[in-house]
Amino acid sequence: MYSKNLILEKLQRAVLDGLVVFAAALVATWLRHGVGLLAPAGEGGGVPWEAYLFPAALVAAVFVILLRYQGLYSGQFPRITEAFRIAKAASIGTMAVLTLTFFYRGYSYSRATVAIFYPLCVVSLIASRNMYRAYSRAVMGTRSAARRVFIVGFGQVGRHLAHALLENPAYYELVGFLDDDPVKVGGGLEGVRVLGTTRDLERIVLEHDVDEVLIAIPSASQDRIMEILGECLRLRVRWKVVPNLCDLMLERVHLDHVGGLPLIGLRGSNVVGFNWALKRAFDLAVATVALIALSPVFLLLVLAIKLTSRGPVLYRQTRVGLRGAPFTFLKFRSMRSGSGADIHQSYTADWIYGKSGGASAGRSVGAAVAEPVTKVVHKITRDPRVTWVGRLLRRTSLDELPQLWNVFRGDMSIVGPRPPIPYEVERYTEWHKRRLEVLPGITGLWQVSGRNSLSFDEMVRLDLAYVETWTLEQDIRIVLKTFPAVLFGKAY
Repeated sequence: MYSKNLILEKLQRAVLDGLVVFAAALVATWLRHGVGLLAPAGEGGGVPWEAYLFPAALVAAVFVILLRYQGLYSGQFPRITEAFRIAKAASIGTMAVLTLTFFYRGYSYSRATVAIFYPLCVVSLIASRNMYRAYSRAVMGTRSAARRVFIVGFGQVGRHLAHALLENPAYYELVGFLDDDPVKVGGGLEGVRVLGTTRDLERIVLEHDVDEVLIAIPSASQDRIMEILGECLRLRVRWKVVPNLCDLMLERVHLDHVGGLPLIGLRGSNVVGFNWALKRAFDLAVATVALIALSPVFLLLVLAIKLTSRGPVLYRQTRVGLRGAPFTFLKFRSMRSGSGADIHQSYTADWIYGKSGGASAGRSVGAAVAEPVTKVVHKITRDPRVTWVGRLLRRTSLDELPQLWNVFRGDMSIVGPRPPIPYEVERYTEWHKRRLEVLPGITGLWQVSGRNSLSFDEMVRLDLAYVETWTLEQDIRIVLKTFPAVLFGKAY
């Protein structure tokens, strides 16, 4: 994931630079031909956009290549050094453009446009890169986007790993080291200290809110490594290991590399770093458009609920969200006001323990349990608490629409695992809780794959597959499949 995020960050910067250069070329064209800046006295006329659009795009591509050769996508430079390198790349590019305009006879391009373009381009590139730094810091400061990590091992391998993370954080925030050599405790690297020995693992994880442990002691015995991994599993933090050769034979692991060092770990959530930012942008766009477009439907449903039963229009309930954080979940009220939760609690316990739908299966202890042969319906088929309008809302899933506001607030996502109720989470085994590694969703892979015909363990397996393999394309496919699933009754 680290290496993937690093590549995506470089791509982001390249695309941003290209857009800035393209925009600078068009603004320079407008200033020269539209405003008349540096134009001879008496010269007028409109802006010849059609003659400058393609050259502007070509210049943008050439500048990105020149910036690449100045090392501006492969390393982190001080701002002064970066500004000099930008000016150097822009100087070479501008001289090349002037040379081409001198020999090109197809159109008489204005040299004044190039003269305006050069300082405008340099200033814009420097400003945009500073803005991107501020954006990166804001994203890194978002708790759900960046991973706080520390390194076990302050030897040569650990320091090499730390150098790579400090030079290119890529959504990894290094908070410290652990090392079993007491002489090294208190030392550090570039302001990051050795916080203690491996005996302090639990304390450091809790005090510094650590998400992931990088174990960089490949020369340690296998028993010692396994002790540390066992402690990580007990503390429920992710881990990755700089492996020895035999470790590479492990199955169901994710292989990453930092600074040329291989790291292996259990496959985890793919909704981190750039993917988190992309998913959040998608959620905000869809939620905003849907809230505006469906406002008349909201009004009709409010009237229908208010005129047919007593009580509030919205049903508010505490649900469990990202990493176990509680939030207020919204739905249109479909039950009579004052209805208790005893029926649902009993049903939930039976479903989680494999006793719903007329079936009885032993509770699974892991994700590798075989699927049952027969498919049954796992749901409350006749709930006496539901009003007649509520049954219609539930059948069409219209009661879920207020959750668009949860998405807008950041409590939920458009697509993701359904948010559980606290008393459901109390019955989870450890592997069930992995479905809480992403924001819960309005719809999800479970809803379009059988929903109430699936057992609880099958639902969790689908959620984990979604968490581990997330892509934006997958979210779009699930959203598109949700409509026919609801319209043709396949969601129930």
